[in-house]
Amino acid sequence: MLSFYGCDFTNSKIIVAIVVVIIVVAAAGVGAFYLLKDKDKEINILAGVNTEGSGIYIEEGIDVSTMIDADMNLIPRGWAGKVFGTPGISTIQHIQLLTLVESMGMNFSAYTIGGNNSAPNTVYFIVNVSNASLALGNDMINGGSLWQPQYQKIIDSPRFKELVLTNDLFPGHACCVIAGYHGYTSTHEDETVRFLAAYIKGVNWVNDAIVAGEGSADYTKLVSVAKNVAGQNFTEQEIKNALETVTYTYGENSRTPLAYLTEQIPNLAESMVDLGATQGKTLGDMGFSNGEEFTDKFVDDSFILKALDLLESNKTYDGSKSSITIAVISGDIHQIAIHMAKELGYFDEYGLNVNFSGATNGLGVATAIQNGEASFGLLGAPPITITVITGELVKA
Repeated sequence: MLSFYGCDFTNSKIIVAIVVVIIVVAAAGVGAFYLLKDKDKEINILAGVNTEGSGIYIEEGIDVSTMIDADMNLIPRGWAGKVFGTPGISTIQHIQLLTLVESMGMNFSAYTIGGNNSAPNTVYFIVNVSNASLALGNDMINGGSLWQPQYQKIIDSPRFKELVLTNDLFPGHACCVIAGYHGYTSTHEDETVRFLAAYIKGVNWVNDAIVAGEGSADYTKLVSVAKNVAGQNFTEQEIKNALETVTYTYGENSRTPLAYLTEQIPNLAESMVDLGATQGKTLGDMGFSNGEEFTDKFVDDSFILKALDLLESNKTYDGSKSSITIAVISGDIHQIAIHMAKELGYFDEYGLNVNFSGATNGLGVATAIQNGEASFGLLGAPPITITVITGELVKA
C-alpha cells in the first residue's frame, strides 16, 4: 500500500512520483490564482472534512487482474496506453492517479485529440471529467478517478467497473479540508467559532447515523439529503454504497484535532518549494525557514478548539443572525456533513444564515475563497496548499 503527502513512502519510484505530481499540479494551477499579499487575503486550514472516499474505475471489458493483483501491486503493462479521466489537474484524484502511474516508472501525459497518443511506457489523462455524466459520455477514456457518489454511479453503469478504491492504496490520506478567508475570520472570530461548532455537530450526526444504519430514521434522512445533494439521477442504493467508502471527520481528537494535517503539510510544502513548483516562491518569501513553521501558520486549530469548547459548554446563542457564504464542490458527498448541519438547523442554532456556492472542483473553491467570494470553502488539501504558497497567502 502507498501512503500520501510524503508519509512513509518506501519505494524510490514513489518519491519520484511526488516530484512529478508537484511540478505538474503547480504548473497547471498557478495561472488561475492572483498574487495577493494583503494580510486580509490570507487563507488558513481550519478543520478537516474527510479522509478517503474516491475510487479508480476501468472499462468493463478490461481484466482487472492485468492491472493490479490481490496484494495491491500495480502491473505496468496493464496500464500502458490507457486514457483516464480526472476532475482537474490540481485535484486529489489526479494527484493520486499520477502518483500511481509514476510509481510504476511510467509517464502520465495529457491525451491530445487527433494527436499521437501511442508513446511507449505512457498512460494518458483527460481533465474536467468531474461527474458521472461526463465520464459515461466520454468515449475517449478507458477509466478514471472520481469522488463519491459520482464514482459509485460510474461503476454501477454497464460501461465501467471498479478497479480499486483509493482508500486501499492511500489509507488515511487527508482529503478535503475547510479553509477560511482571513479577511473574514480575523474580524468575525465569534461567527467562525459558531460556524465550526455547528459543522462539528453535523459531522458527529452523520457518523452516528451511519453507525445506526439502515432501518433507523437518521440514516434514512442522511440518504435522502445526500441524494438531493448528489442529484436526483442517483438511486438510494448508490448513495448507500457511496457512504460506506467515506470516512467523515472534523479532526482526529478533541485536543489536537488537526494533528494529521500538521504532520502531512510540512513535507508537501517544502517539496513544492525545493522543486521550483511555486513559480520561484519560497517559504522564506513568507518569512518561514521550513515547512513546520509554515504549517504552524497555515493550519490554524485555534478556532476549532474554541468550537469544541463551545460545544462542551452547551451554551446557546440568542443574538442577531449573520450570513456567511461557503464554497463547496457540487454533487460531492465527501462534504455531506456541511449540508446536514444546515438541514438539521445547527447553523440556525448558532445564529448563522448559510449560503452555499457551488464549484466543479477544488480549484474553483480555492479561487472563490481567495477572491473573498466565500468566507469558507471545502476542498482538497493539495489545491489550497498550492494556492497559498504561490500567492504568498500566509505570512510569518
